[in-house]
Amino acid sequence: MGSDMARMGRTGWTLSILGLIVVVVVVVRVFQLAGDEEPDPTVDEIRERSGFAVLVAEVDRGDLETWRRFSGTVLGDREAVLRARSGDEIREILVGVGDRVRTGDLVIRQAGQGSDARMRQARASVEQARRNVDRLRPLWEAGALSDQDWEDANTRLEVAEADLEATAETQDGLAPIAGIVSEVPARVGSFPQVGDPLVRIVDDGAYRIPLSVSEGQAREIERGMQVEAVGVDTPGSVDRVAIQADPRTRLVEVETRFPGSASLRPGTLIGVRILVDSREDVIRVPDQALRDGGVWVVRDDDTVEFREVETGLRNDELVEVTSGLEVGEKVVVEGASLLSDGARVQVVD
Repeated sequence: MGSDMARMGRTGWTLSILGLIVVVVVVVRVFQLAGDEEPDPTVDEIRERSGFAVLVAEVDRGDLETWRRFSGTVLGDREAVLRARSGDEIREILVGVGDRVRTGDLVIRQAGQGSDARMRQARASVEQARRNVDRLRPLWEAGALSDQDWEDANTRLEVAEADLEATAETQDGLAPIAGIVSEVPARVGSFPQVGDPLVRIVDDGAYRIPLSVSEGQAREIERGMQVEAVGVDTPGSVDRVAIQADPRTRLVEVETRFPGSASLRPGTLIGVRILVDSREDVIRVPDQALRDGGVWVVRDDDTVEFREVETGLRNDELVEVTSGLEVGEKVVVEGASLLSDGARVQVVD
């Protein structure tokens, strides 16, 4: 039995040693494999292989327009204010805001004891003068009345009628122009002062939009230039450019004019833009492609070169290139900050 126990002990030690050897071999192999792996590539190495990510645009040919944007208040081309001619009570208002009137339409009526008495007196004078003319007519036709007496009778009638008309105007407010009623400050039952505004009328056959622009902007603008207003289909034009700036604001007034349109409402603030220059069939690139007097051009092998260009007309989106580029070439519009000549790029759609 003793010999059996000795053999089992030697076998256990042998297996333990073999197991230890296997573990050592595995550990050594793991370290060897780890040493064989390549190190992670750097950012520069990745960029060298795949290139800088960029957005590009193709150089094309087309028209180019430059607009300048402003805002101004819509005004009627002509405006008239009907004012109180007496302090009589406002008895009746016959129009409201938005109503259309013709020249001479009755829009408001004033009355009072004094004016009523004057009207009765003026009417009586007209009737008396008319009866006198009717009485003298047969005598004049029969030759029994001198031409001078006949002319005097007719003159008295004309004076009486004119006096009646003038008296009626102090009571009856008539529209001085044709157009749209834009404001009615008067109120029924009120007693205005002479000269107070009662009804405001705007001639909607045309509208004006005055603008205040800087001196530099004014140098670009000329009479007759095309003007567009936000939300208005029919274009207008520049009607006047002031020859001097306002001494307080240092701004120059530019007046634009539009034909009548239901889209324009007097008194509202509206955005407009003026076409200050335009050219046809020019080579164009996006404005963001231009950097330090040149552009980054993507070559056929996906590398870039910086190319100086000469430019002309430009707006908020496009720039005219007069030399340095050909139609169909591709230029970088985004991602150019890290580029250098010969760098590889990856075009992102």
